Amino acid sequence: MTKTITTLLSIALLICTQALAQISNFEDLALPTKGYYNGSDWKGGFNSGPNFFVNEYDTAFGFESWGGFAVSNIKDSVTKGFMNQYASVAGGGYQSEQYAVVYGDAKVRMNASYPLASFFICNTTYAYYDMKDGSQFSKKFGGATGNDPDFLKVIISGWKNGGNPADTAIEFYLADYRNSDNSKDYIIKSWTYVDLSEMGMVDSLGFNFASSDTGDFGINTPVYFCMDKLAQVPVGLNENKQALAVTAYPNPATENLKVDVVANEVSLQIYNLQGSLVATSIGKEIKVGELTSGVYLLLVQTEKGNYSQKIIKQ
Repeated sequence: MTKTITTLLSIALLICTQALAQISNFEDLALPTKGYYNGSDWKGGFNSGPNFFVNEYDTAFGFESWGGFAVSNIKDSVTKGFMNQYASVAGGGYQSEQYAVVYGDAKVRMNASYPLASFFICNTTYAYYDMKDGSQFSKKFGGATGNDPDFLKVIISGWKNGGNPADTAIEFYLADYRNSDNSKDYIIKSWTYVDLSEMGMVDSLGFNFASSDTGDFGINTPVYFCMDKLAQVPVGLNENKQALAVTAYPNPATENLKVDVVANEVSLQIYNLQGSLVATSIGKEIKVGELTSGVYLLLVQTEKGNYSQKIIKQ
């Protein structure tokens, strides 16, 4: 039994390391302290992990402009306005120093050898305060009464097989004031998990915006968001829940996570998004109470096969 578990743990570590290695974490670019990259090298973008992030940089009108993807390590979560366009309102990346900033329509050329898994999203400081307080260019969300059904959302589209759209487009609301109960209105202020697994393998990802605040020239709301840890999982390491009839619950979990699986030998391992083993257990229950809130990978090892699942610790 001990030898079996040791072997399983070794396999789990190898699988997890391979799976989590396919992450664009934006630490690849060398940035100055309190700095950013916005495409001023005219390279049209940059690589991070296995993917290429498209950037459009221009000075044709006598001033610097850019669109698509930039990279930043700025931690200014309080300064309002356009001059702070490269900062996340969370005060940095998701458990990291660097993160991507998206402005306007954007595209990622993906390594299509791996199916999509997830990424983390947050508002920029600039967009957050423009929606919260309004500005000379955009309205305060909710209006004077707080009852206006305002919103800003990102539409995530996948493209595959040389330009054919994927079957699924995912919408994520960076701010949503549409509920009749104003207490449920929100503007995203912390890094939030976005599940992309239903898209499968794609050649590219496209990001577009929609907002309730529009004018003659389109959307008035600053069309920005921040991204971190765009993750993909190699083929063959996808969840095989149906084959193994595995159920992990509750998910999100606070203290303990339980697993329903018909098997005699069961070991559980939890890894963080950096690939480090953070919790282990023999049997069908594992403690998660001491883990930091966030997203993890659960590996269930049995004599009948292996199963992996993303879990959330609250």
